[in-house]
Amino acid sequence: MSLIEELTWRGMYHDSMPGTAEHLATNAPITGYIGFDPTAASLHIGNLATIMLLVHLQRAGHRPVALVGGATGMIGDPSGKSAERNLLDEATLRHNQAGIQAQLEKFLDFSEGPTGALVVNNYDWFKEIGFLGFLREVGKHLTVNYMMAKDSVQKRLGNQREITFNQLSYLKSEIEVLLSTVKAATVSQQKEVIDKVEYLYGRLDMISALYENNPRIEQKVDEVMRQLGYDTIEAKAGISYTEFSYQLLQGYDFVHLNKTLNCTLQMGASDQWGNITTGTELIRRLANAEDREAKAYALTGQLITKADGTKYGKSETGTVWLDPALTSPYQFYQFFLNSADADAPRLIRVFTLLSEPEILAIEAEHAAAPHLRILQKALAADVTTRVHSAEATEAAIAASQVLFGGGDLASLDEATLLDVFAGVPHLRVLRAEMTELNTAAFLSDFTLHKIFPSKGEARKMIQAGGVSINREKVASPDAPVAALQHLAGKYLVVQKGKKNYFLVELV
Repeated sequence: MSLIEELTWRGMYHDSMPGTAEHLATNAPITGYIGFDPTAASLHIGNLATIMLLVHLQRAGHRPVALVGGATGMIGDPSGKSAERNLLDEATLRHNQAGIQAQLEKFLDFSEGPTGALVVNNYDWFKEIGFLGFLREVGKHLTVNYMMAKDSVQKRLGNQREITFNQLSYLKSEIEVLLSTVKAATVSQQKEVIDKVEYLYGRLDMISALYENNPRIEQKVDEVMRQLGYDTIEAKAGISYTEFSYQLLQGYDFVHLNKTLNCTLQMGASDQWGNITTGTELIRRLANAEDREAKAYALTGQLITKADGTKYGKSETGTVWLDPALTSPYQFYQFFLNSADADAPRLIRVFTLLSEPEILAIEAEHAAAPHLRILQKALAADVTTRVHSAEATEAAIAASQVLFGGGDLASLDEATLLDVFAGVPHLRVLRAEMTELNTAAFLSDFTLHKIFPSKGEARKMIQAGGVSINREKVASPDAPVAALQHLAGKYLVVQKGKKNYFLVELV
């Protein structure tokens, strides 16, 4: 089966340049690459779908190259962004590159040979290129009109006309609310607030520009800006030359790899089509100027979205990372386990290497008993094992069973225990004051009535057999709390009825 046929049945194929299928079929092994943005120290679920394009490229007998954008990461890709991102320094980018490369090594075969994978960093060639030299040798080959026509640029420019004067009061109130929260916010929250405020100031600036010939509106905008201390924060609007030039830099990546590695294919998600075709066009024009032949092709994969059309890759707690320090194996497993029935068939095709007959068999078994979530379990186990390990998957499965009446609570380490009960009330009590307590008092007065409103209510439910601590039924309301075994040395899991859980931490 060819690469495009494989991607097509998996629902991963979006588009390719004319001649790409023939090039893949008649020139094996070819070298193809995908660029990864090093603005974080870890890749995430969205990146994993792109990594799978490289995995299938290698499985089809070709050579995958992962380009970590150490240089372009300093600029920022405008694709899909409504505002310009913060720029990172070189040390941070190098740190992020190291983390990304370690993750890529879990999916690709880097052994010697014609199909062995490579990781390259575009900073290694851009650092040797001067600004004037780049403009002279590269920039002159693409017109501004060509670059302006790209969707990523047009969408950013179009944002300048999304706001009308009628939204001024809303913007003002939103900025005031954000500014009032800065002092009480954490450091990371403060950054988010400041970024949002800067963006809103930029929107005000856009309104001013749109109505520059209307004195009444100009005066009103100026008044709002002065009231909000506009002069203290630099406005952000439209697209800067820095981000506008991104497509030229990414295009040159393809030129460099084409010359040095005979790389003839660039792949990426469908929103990267404009940047990718800039590269193929630049290769064609440079080759024509130098009177030589050069091959360059493009292939894009489908963006991964949920059945309702929303972007896939975030949980209730935020982005799902591949780094276990940022998203634990348990949380990672749960993310896939909780996939909707409408999404799971596509996800198992994209994120696993299971064959079509294997997937169809799993889907048939799932259809016979949907409540067992067989499809989601197969998906979650497969992906968690490849991203983390078989051991991590086993631990995640064991932890997942805890809330459903199975699994041994005592076997969970502290980090996993906290993951499992992340969504339940977390109470902290003084260990030293618990020695003389009975269970009824502990579950009411001592825990500030967060579990039971009174000792009487606690006694009644305990006597009815409706209370468990650490998965053990509480036999008597007068049972001493001091006799209880502590999980991870300092936790008690209280279950009230069938579904109400509380995590009590002894401090």
